[in-house]
Amino acid sequence: MYAEQYLIDRIKEQTPYEDVQLAEDSAIDLIHQPLLAPRIFVGHLGIQLQFPEDRFANGYRELENQELLITAIQFICAREDLAEVRTNLKNAYTGYSPFEGDSNYSSLTFLEASMIGKTSTKSWWQELVGLVMPRIS
Repeated sequence: MYAEQYLIDRIKEQTPYEDVQLAEDSAIDLIHQPLLAPRIFVGHLGIQLQFPEDRFANGYRELENQELLITAIQFICAREDLAEVRTNLKNAYTGYSPFEGDSNYSSLTFLEASMIGKTSTKSWWQELVGLVMPRIS
């Protein structure tokens, strides 16, 4: 695993957004708070196996069963800015590896995205990204 702060720092370096923070369990009330600029939240969700069917079935294959760390990047922005904010964030994380020297082996990649909530003026979006846990470092 890696510290979520690495991805937060990457987003701050690569985008114009300053309000990037660790995700906390939150309520939909966030979307009703005043918004001057996009608010971005980063947090790990869990780990999936490349071959879940191999658990405890074959010791040798278990050793080679890659783990995929899943991280959520959520953001709240003006509804008309959704596409621009998403593009900026995707450009910031695509190809990024928090493990120096492992970027040729594994880097963050898009998994899926969905709308969490919306009002007539704001969107709350979640992007799931994955990183194959490095075995080289």
